[in-house]
Amino acid sequence: MLVIPFASLKPQPWRNGGGSTREIASGGSAASPDWRLSIADLEKPGEFSAFPGMERTFMVIEGEVAELTVDGTVRRLERFRPLRFGGGSAASCALPTGPCRALNVMVRSGAAGAGVLVAELSKKQPLTLAEGQFAVLLQGKAEAAEGTHTDQLAPFDTVAGGAASGATHGVTVSGRGFAALISIFALDATE
Repeated sequence: MLVIPFASLKPQPWRNGGGSTREIASGGSAASPDWRLSIADLEKPGEFSAFPGMERTFMVIEGEVAELTVDGTVRRLERFRPLRFGGGSAASCALPTGPCRALNVMVRSGAAGAGVLVAELSKKQPLTLAEGQFAVLLQGKAEAAEGTHTDQLAPFDTVAGGAASGATHGVTVSGRGFAALISIFALDATE
């Protein structure tokens, strides 16, 4: 089982210098990944870096509201409401209620796809992670389990499922609270 503690992730400055991000995981070549999962700290309003050829999903996970302007359209995003948009779009962010933290998922168009949803955690019905899936604890108390091994999760810790974790048994997440469930999948180049 692979648990990626949020506390172990080092902040890196954005390409445009407007904020910082902590990379959780990525796939493909190091120079040009097909996908990337990260958590960003937004301290002040400003422009987002452009990532032409990528699709982005942005979701506020701490703080109240972020207002994203994407290609001239303003979207008011409350916590746990994902927004997908083109990485090459002109995008900027306003922070009407102060700094926030956001989950970012980026996938290369034509190479990979991604889905992001928020799941309520339960002790009676654990969330089972398949290959290519990640769970990020957003709120509450939870544990990750594989067979008889368990790990307690802190806020924003990530659990990788299936082959990403080397798991031989199913990896599950249970507890009380909410987790972001991120599914990353390769796209068939012939489609």
